This record gives sequence, C-alpha cells and structure tokens, in this order.
Amino acid sequence: KKVTIRSPVQIKNHFSIPISVFEGDTLLGIASPENEFNIPLASYRSSLSLVPEDQDYQLCEGIDFEEIIKYDGQLLKKKCRSTNPSKKSFVINIVPEKDNLASLSVYSEDGWDLPYVLHLWPPILIRNLLPYKVAYYIEGIENTVVTLSEGHSSQIYNVEMDQAKLHLKLLDYLNHDWKSEFYIRSSQQDINFINFTCLTEMEKSDLDIAIHMTYNTGQTVVAFHSPYWMVNKTNRMLQYKADGIHRKHPPNYTKPVLFSFQPNHFFNNNKVQLMVTDSELSDQFSIDTVGSHGAIRCKGLKMEYQVGVTINLSSFNITRIVTFIPFYMIKNKSKYHISVAEEGSDKWLSLDLEQSIPFWPENASNILLIQVERSEDPPKRIYFNKQDNCILLRLNNELGGIIAEVNLAEHSTVITFSDYHDGAATFLLINHTKSDPVQYNQSSLGEIEDSLPPGKAVYYTWADPVGSRKLKWSCGQSYGEVTHKDDMMTPISVGKKTIYLVSFFEGLQRIILFTEDPRVFKVTYESEKAELAELEVVLALQDVGISLVNNYTKQEVAYIGITSSDVVWEAKPKKKARWKPMSVKHTEKLEKEFREYTEASPLEDKVVELDNIPVRLTPSGNDMKILQPHVIPVRRNYLPALKVEYNTSAHQSSFRIQIYRIQIQNQIHGAIFPFVFYPIKPPRSVTMDSAPKPFTDVSIVMRSAGHSQISRIKYFKVLIQEMDLSLDLGFVYALADLVTKAEVTEKTEVEHFHKDVEAFEQEYEVVSSVDQSQVNLFEYFHISPIKLHLSVSLSSGRDEAKDSEQHGGLIPVHSLNLLLKSIGATLTDVQDVVFKLAFFELNYQFHTTSELQSEVIRHYSKQAIKQMYVLILGLDVLGNPFGLIREFSEGVEAFFYEPYQGAIQGPEEFVEGMALGLKALVGGAVGGLAGAASKITSAMAKGVAAMTMDEDYQQKRREAMNKQPAGLREGITRGGKGLVSGFVSGITGIVTKPIKGAQKEGAAGFFKGVGKGLVGAVTRPTGGIIDMASSTFQGIKRATETSEVESLRPPRFFNEDGVIRPYRLRDGSGNQMLQVMENGRFAKYKYFTHVMINKTDMFMITRRGVLFVTKGTFGQLTCEWQYTFDEFTKEPFIVHGRRLRIEAKERVKSVFHAKEFGKIVNFKTPEDARWILTKLEEAREPSPRL
Repeated sequence: KKVTIRSPVQIKNHFSIPISVFEGDTLLGIASPENEFNIPLASYRSSLSLVPEDQDYQLCEGIDFEEIIKYDGQLLKKKCRSTNPSKKSFVINIVPEKDNLASLSVYSEDGWDLPYVLHLWPPILIRNLLPYKVAYYIEGIENTVVTLSEGHSSQIYNVEMDQAKLHLKLLDYLNHDWKSEFYIRSSQQDINFINFTCLTEMEKSDLDIAIHMTYNTGQTVVAFHSPYWMVNKTNRMLQYKADGIHRKHPPNYTKPVLFSFQPNHFFNNNKVQLMVTDSELSDQFSIDTVGSHGAIRCKGLKMEYQVGVTINLSSFNITRIVTFIPFYMIKNKSKYHISVAEEGSDKWLSLDLEQSIPFWPENASNILLIQVERSEDPPKRIYFNKQDNCILLRLNNELGGIIAEVNLAEHSTVITFSDYHDGAATFLLINHTKSDPVQYNQSSLGEIEDSLPPGKAVYYTWADPVGSRKLKWSCGQSYGEVTHKDDMMTPISVGKKTIYLVSFFEGLQRIILFTEDPRVFKVTYESEKAELAELEVVLALQDVGISLVNNYTKQEVAYIGITSSDVVWEAKPKKKARWKPMSVKHTEKLEKEFREYTEASPLEDKVVELDNIPVRLTPSGNDMKILQPHVIPVRRNYLPALKVEYNTSAHQSSFRIQIYRIQIQNQIHGAIFPFVFYPIKPPRSVTMDSAPKPFTDVSIVMRSAGHSQISRIKYFKVLIQEMDLSLDLGFVYALADLVTKAEVTEKTEVEHFHKDVEAFEQEYEVVSSVDQSQVNLFEYFHISPIKLHLSVSLSSGRDEAKDSEQHGGLIPVHSLNLLLKSIGATLTDVQDVVFKLAFFELNYQFHTTSELQSEVIRHYSKQAIKQMYVLILGLDVLGNPFGLIREFSEGVEAFFYEPYQGAIQGPEEFVEGMALGLKALVGGAVGGLAGAASKITSAMAKGVAAMTMDEDYQQKRREAMNKQPAGLREGITRGGKGLVSGFVSGITGIVTKPIKGAQKEGAAGFFKGVGKGLVGAVTRPTGGIIDMASSTFQGIKRATETSEVESLRPPRFFNEDGVIRPYRLRDGSGNQMLQVMENGRFAKYKYFTHVMINKTDMFMITRRGVLFVTKGTFGQLTCEWQYTFDEFTKEPFIVHGRRLRIEAKERVKSVFHAKEFGKIVNFKTPEDARWILTKLEEAREPSPRL
C-alpha cells in the first residue's frame, strides 16, 4: 500500500500547461497538468497565488483557507494580468471541493481543518466531435488560428464567458470549406445549432451543425457535433429527404455526410425518407432507434432496391451513426473465380478471389445461378433468401466442389463461397455388402443418379440444391428414403439375407452404411443407444444469500437471496425412478391433513383420502405410501435453492442445473421498490395441476460422436420463468457507487473516436478472424421465451435533492436523457411494462460455442431493444418488434409461449423419450382488465401528487402505492384509507408545514411553509380520491393473483465503527423498527439493542436513551414513553428478579395525575432482565475520545 501524509490543501491542475504556486513571493512548487500537487503543511493557511509557468503574466490575487471553506463546491474566478498591455489576461477558474477520504475519524472534534482539493479549470473547453477537421480563432485574438483534428479538444483560457466569439471553419467537407461563427454565452440550451455556409462557384449551400453545451462548475464544454453521420456503403447515389431538408450522398464519397433535421423541429419525433439511384422515395423511417437494424425498400422503374440500415451510437453518445449497406452481399472466399447471376437475368457479375460485391436482385425468382471457372457443367442454382449453413455445390471431377452459405439477418443477407472442408458433403454412402449394389437419387429428380458397387464408398451432395432434401435409395427389391437429420437403424431383407441400414454421425459427417455384418451393426448401435449413468454427482444447497455492502457509506445496498421451496410432497412411481414432486393441489391437501394429524401427537398410522386414493401417513413421517391402485412411496421434502446434477457414462454425459428462486431486494431505507427482482408466480388456475417449477432449469445431454473430438449436444434446454424487475434511480446510483469509476482521459476519448471513424472506413463488413474453437453439433437447442415485467421510477426515494447533486446526475443517466430529448422522447416512470422475447431454437446445426453464444445474445437483445423503443418510448422501429423475420424452414423459429407452459425434461426423462404434454390453462381475464384500469388511474393520481409541492406527501404516497394490496378486502379498505388520509393530511398541512419550514429556513421559511400548506389543502384530497379508485382496482386484480413477495431479511445494521460483522437478525429488525416508527420520528436516533417483553411490547435502547414501544393491531409502532440517559437519577436496577426499575427526573404528566419518577418494566424471565441491564450499562459507557 502507499500511504500519503499531506496538508489539508491539495491542488489539481486541469490545464494543459504547468501552473506555479506562490506564497507571497516564494515559489512553493509547480502543479503539472492533470497531476496532484500538495501544498506544504506550513503554508496551507497563508494566502496562495497562482501564475502560468514561464509566460509573461503577473501573479493572480491571493486565495486563503477561509475563502476555500466558504466557497466549497462553488466557483472562484482569478485573473493573471498580462505584462504586455495588448495581450488579454489569463483566467483561472478555481473550484474548492471537500476531499472524500475513505473515512474521517468518527470522533473528529470541531476545530480540525477538513481536507480540500482545489481544482484549477480553464474556463472554456472546445471539443471537435465531427469526423472532419475544424479551424477556429477568437475574435480579438486574430493571429492565432487553432486547427482541431477529429475527436480532439482544446482549452481557451484568455477569454471569459459571454465575451468569446468564435470564427469557425469546417475543412474539406464534401470537398469544400465551410464557414460560421458562434458566441459562447452562459445560459444557452443543452443543444444549439449553428449554420455553416459554403460558397462555391455554382451556388451557396448551408449546413446545420449542433453544439452541445455542458456547464460544469469550473468549466464550460462546447462540443461541436452532428446529430447523425450518414455512411453510404451501397456504391450507389443515395438521397435523404426530411421536412425541408434534402441531402445527396455520392456513391464514391466514403466519409460520412453530416445530417440533421431542421433545428426548429429538432426535438420532435422525426422521420426520414430514402432514394436510391433512380428510385422513388421510400416509406418514412426513424433513424433514432439505436441498436435496432432493419431493411428499407425503394421502388425503382425496373426493380425494387433493398437497403440495409444499421443505427449505432457513437462513443460520445450524442451522435447516431447510420450506415446504409446493400441488402444482399456476395463474398468469394474460395480458390476459384466465380460468376453469378440471378435466374431469369443475363447480367453476370464476376467475383475475384477474396472479393465482396453488392448484389441487387431485379425479379422475384430468389434463385442465384453460379458458374465456376473451367467448369463445363450448366450453372448451379441456390435460393438466396433461405438460411442455409452449408450447401456443397457439385463441380466436375478435377474441380471437386465449393461450399455456398446463406446467412440471413434483419438488415442484410450474405452469400459466401468457400472451399470444401471435411464433413461438408451431405452424406458419405458406404456399401459394405458382399454382392448388392445400391442405387440412389435425390427424390425430386425422376431418374436414378448413380449406383454404388459393393465394397465402395462415395461422398454425396445434392444434384439440385433447390430440389427436395431427401435421398432415395434402392437395393434389390427394397427401397426407402434418408434425410440429413434423422438417425436410422433398420434391418432390410434382400432376398434371403438381411442387410442393415445405419445412418449416424462421425464427427461432422453424416454416414449412411449398408452392411451385412451383424458385428459392424452392433458396434455402431452401441455407440448410439442410450446408456445408464456410471457416475453421478449431486450438489444441493438449501439457501444462499449474498449481501452487497458499501462500507464507505455504511449501508447495505442489496441482498440477493437464492431460496428453497416450501414443503413439497414427492412420490416415487417406479422402484428405480427418482422422487418427483406431486402437483400443488395434492401437496396442499396432504400438507393440511398431515398438519392436523401430527398436531394430535398420534401413535398409530392414519389413512386419508386424496381424490379417492387412500394415502397412509405415519407419526415419524417415514415409510408413507399411496396404497391403491399401486403402492407408491411418498415423502415430505423441499426443493433446494440450487441443485446441480452431473451424470457420466462411456459415450454420454448430462447436466441438470436448477435454481429454485432468486430474489434481489433493495435494502436502502425509503426505497421506492423494495424488491428489485423476483420470479412472478403464475395464476393459481394454472399451477394447481402441475408440480412447483424452479425459476431456472437447465437440462443438457451430450454424446461423443463416434471416434471424433466433436460433441453432439442431443438435448439442450433452458426454461426461465416469468420475472419482475423494478429499478429506481436511488438503487442504480447506489450500485454505481459500489463500482469504482474509471477516469476518462482525453487520450481514451480520442481513441474511442478513432474507432468510430475506422468502423465506416472499412470497405464492407468482413467477418473477423476465423473462429478456431471446436465446432459442435446441436441436435436440439432451445432457450425458452423470456417474459419480463419492468418498472422504472425516476425518483430515488429518500432525500432526492441531495442525491442528484452528489452524482451530477450520474453520467450515463444524463447522456441517456440528452439522447432521448434529442429524439423527442422523454423518459417517464414506467409501471409494469411486459417484455415478451421469443424463444431461440436450433435443430441440427453446427456451431462453435462462442458463435452460438453471440447468436443467442443477439437474438434476445435485438428484440428487447426494439420492444423498449415501442413500449416505453413509443417510437417506430424498422421491422417487427415481436419475434424475428426468419422463416419457418430454416430451423430457427421465433415464437412466444408463456414460460410456465414450457416443459423441460430431465436428462433421464429425455433419454427415456418421455414427452410431457402440459395443460395450457390461461387464467385471469378479469385480472387483465382491472390491471389496465388501475394503471390509468395511478397515472392521474401521480400528476396530482406532483402538484402537492411537499415531498413528504409524495414520498409517503409512493411508498403506500408500492405496497400492493393483499386482496380485495384490503384493497378496498386501503382505498378508503387513501381517501381519509388524503383529507386528514390536507387539513393538517396548513398547521404543520409552516413549523417545518421555520425549522429549516427561519422566518422566510415560515411564510414559504404557509404557502405550501394552503396548496396542500387544495390538492391533497383529490389525490386521495383518485388513489382510492386505483387501490381498489389493484385489489380486484390481486384477488385473481397469487401471494406476494416477502422480504428475506431486514437491512444489515452497522455499528458506529463501520466494521462489517456477521449479520444479526435482532439488530437488523430492531434498527428497521426504529427507522419506521411513528413515520420516522426517531430515524435520527442511533440504535443499540432491543428485547421483546411480550407479543406486542418491546424495550429498546438507543445511544441516547430508552424507549418503550408497542405494536398496534395493524402492525404500526408507537413509542409509549421514553427517557434519555441524562434524565436518569440513579443507575437502573432489578427488583423481584425480572423487573427492571428505571428512576428518572420527575415529569408532570397532566393536571390530574401525580408526579412520576420513572418506570418499572416486567420481563418474561430473569435472564432477559439481567441481559438488558448489562446492555444498558454498555450503551451508557462514554464513547472513547481521541
């Protein structure tokens, strides 16, 4: 570790030039750029002066420690006058900030000087975020012209704000220079526009460039950017048209065209239209939906142009990079020259080695003709609009074959030609018979293609790739068909003898074997058939909890619990089978019977009826059985939180991973959503007849494919149940605080910018380096749909004002807001928006693991992004937000089903080949309707609550609304409560607000408070009425749903020393009660310990004194009486063994009662009394002083 001992003042210089620090006339040292400079201990209270190193400036006026403390977090302007009268002075902006050390001593007394950092900022920073160079000079300093290259920035320190006028020149854009000017003022909008003009011999044209202004305390950042960069990779003339704007993009101009909508419409939801070469205008489309891709069609005279559009965000967030590519691309990676044409057209395009060309189909045949050099055959035909991973094209003998691949995406289709590799042929036919030739042909062709003599083998690929994908064979009198997907093992009789036909995979190659030798058949069969496990490893964890703690702020941010199920009853249908959970309905019935039975502490067995089936219960719980129609053992058990099973045998291995339930809770006090993440229970009508399902279930069966290294994934299924994610900003901020943020330097910014630029300078996307990892065969791969309920709240609960200042609005949130603002959308609170992401499935496809992984991530993230734009921001996206556009035929279907209807097979069941049908019951039509109504009324009440300017009311309302009512009755009572509390707090507002105001801000606060109180009286009750409707509606909805989420544990309690100790439930719950008691009246007290006296009363010790607390019938806590330790007149003592006597200064309770000198508390046991007495002594020990 490195320990720095320094004085309380440190200087951080953000200028690009060194600055000297003086005390009077003595030089203390030089603060170099972006480094920290510590003031010597002897000098930090003197007056300090600054001056830029070795330039002809005088010292600026001094700054002393008092001034630093006074201006904490504010701006101090200092000027160094120039010795040369014609030069302007050098401006230094100083911002002192308290240094946030890991921990200040708990016991720091007053009179210590807190540490400060002085930030020295140049007043103005200019950033060039355009992909072109910009030159500028400042009016009044004409002789220095600065040229800023792409992505760079420069500091201006000899002009003040509001006096700076820039003269700008944009260099070499569309082969011309453009001019403009800009005043830097102190109160401009976030985004402004300036107009650049260009005078050519022909005409005067203009261009809008956007300026993003950021006003930080010490520095104003002026960033020149263009809202959109249009990149044209189509090799054709493109024209973009929007309201009043028309831009041409020549085919040979590779740099981006800077595009912007008209400045006065900029904040609307804008659309653009496209023209290709000679086409008409396309339909309007949005270019704001970052991360979403699609295709645009433009009708031409002879043909329809299809252009792919990708929209990406630049590294600096305020520019969208829109790239136009031809929808069809053809790449040649083979070793031959190839020419292609569309069927029905006579235009042949030739491809050299390693060349990529755009392809613009003219008619609707969808078939591509392929001719390879030196090949005598007629051209080969393939479909170019169907996904196909590997079509081997048959060439004549000396050429062999080449592989064609067709890859579809939403915004492009890439057709690639490559050389033959092992396993590319569709079949390897082996005739291992003694004397029988085998004849074969593609089933869509009439005549026999060829005959395979005995003892020979041949590679086969389709004669006509557009024909059927079945191979017909005949041998003697027998005949049949084989396909590429199906394993086969069938005996065929030919005359007197039996020939075996075996179809299997060896590595990547599908082999069709005809053999008479039963031993060969047996060997191939052995390696294919299902096997019993030889080794089985099972790991089960009952409960796992992870606590995320920020030890600087001493708070637990989140608690992640992976928890087990409630009691389940399991049955074991067959002798060797596994225990299987019974349905929810049966479990509930048996559990009820068993509870009643055991409460009577029985001695003999009892037989109970379960749907007319007798079940025998035993006192010990062992050896319980279903008696008829078959004897089946049953047992009481629970499903563990996490269970991993691994089985292995000679040719196969299998995994099963189950996570029963994950719940993430927000442990920050006053959180808007206490539960961040939890699985949603499906409606009871659906679950009653099925066994309880884990939240995540993964089942995998793998086989080795013959003698090769390649794995065959026979079965891979992931089932994820419906879930809920609720985020509020406070939680997001707290998580961000847990992660240390990387400093962004100018160097990294420039590097990122250059990456943006490189991205569009590449000719066409060439697939990155070849993936060398192992290819696997996935026979069946399925990941269930994902159904996610999302709620987002933009308020952070608790003290919001404090929060937003502290984080400067957290950079990503800020840039997100800016981005949304620029597309005319605003982010608002979102309640229960449902994302439905279609499932992902593959059948018989070869992939490397990394390829598959990126494919899966892309599948879900694309849909999620599109649905986010449609559902949350209400924007239009290219393509269909639900599901993908892939067709049915290519092994990837995109559909959605309710996750709880998904059936998953354990490895054994799969191996046994049991297919589970599941009743797809959909319940809760009423629930759906009520939900919609509830959302609408909620939104109304939210508006009214915002009208009540007081934060406490809004906070309480949010908390109350987020406690969802538990059922119809409570919904209606809570609705009623809402109405009453609305009126009550409306009327009390007038009385109580002014006092609060006066406490906070003195006399002015008092009057402000009165104003607030009156507004409160006007608006609060209406809020109550609207809430009542909403609450009641939610009650109806809840009655049709199942039980609620419960907290796993109260937030962790920290002692004053901030040390993290093992979690104690007593401390956690006690501190939580202290926080919420009487609406937070005691929240500032420091909790010490508490003890329950009986079911409703407890005795609580804080650092200041003691409280006697009772719990009301509705669970509300009230403090009956309290004494501070200063009021004690003598040490507490115990009388009669279990009574604690506290004597304290007298208090007159009321006119009629006698004076009171303390209290007596009765505990359950003498141990409780003695324990609390020692705790009282500990709490009163004075804390050690430094």
